[in-house]
Amino acid sequence: MENRLQTIYEAASSLFINKGYMRTQMKDIAKEIGLSTGMLYVYFKGKKDILDFILKCTIDPDFIQREFEYPIDGRLFEGLSGEIMKVLNDSHMTFSGPLLREAKGYSFERMVSDAFDTLARYGTGCLVLEKNINDVGELGAFYQRYRKEFFSNILGYVNIYIRSGEMRAVKYPELTAQQMIETLAWWGMHVKNDAFEIQKNIPISVAKEICMDNILYAYKK
Repeated sequence: MENRLQTIYEAASSLFINKGYMRTQMKDIAKEIGLSTGMLYVYFKGKKDILDFILKCTIDPDFIQREFEYPIDGRLFEGLSGEIMKVLNDSHMTFSGPLLREAKGYSFERMVSDAFDTLARYGTGCLVLEKNINDVGELGAFYQRYRKEFFSNILGYVNIYIRSGEMRAVKYPELTAQQMIETLAWWGMHVKNDAFEIQKNIPISVAKEICMDNILYAYKK
């Protein structure tokens, strides 16, 4: 059943991101993957359970490989909001840690690599939250704070690397940090989820290589 669950995960994620959670119905997901709506209900009792399944798989990629009784019981997702907040908070603490030592021993290239990995790892779930910010309860407000903290971290690193001479001087550090995040998010999150003008099956390793080449060429001194 893993392949069927993977297909549902991918179809529902795409619809929730591109069409919106509220505008997507179970029949839309079923149609996207060539199932009858009734067959989709064999796997999930409703759309909310599919949303929770996507978010759970984002923070726990091995979850999809579990043995399930169908339809998947929504009680499996009790406390999920807290789990997501903890995972993203832990990610924030790890990524911001080198700032406490002025990034000593933590190169500009390593920072860009880690930033990309963070966005890519949680990209699908974060885009689902981002595109449905007013429909996901407390997670919407939390995600907005998380993104602001991520920007603050990148800006902090930019300023440190400019002072240390590892990055070339830029006139507008804040806008530079924002541009770097947009590049990271495009290649780490959007290219496989909602980029209409480019193929979505680009290997993540290739996406990372292109992303880092662009940022390092533009800013590394």
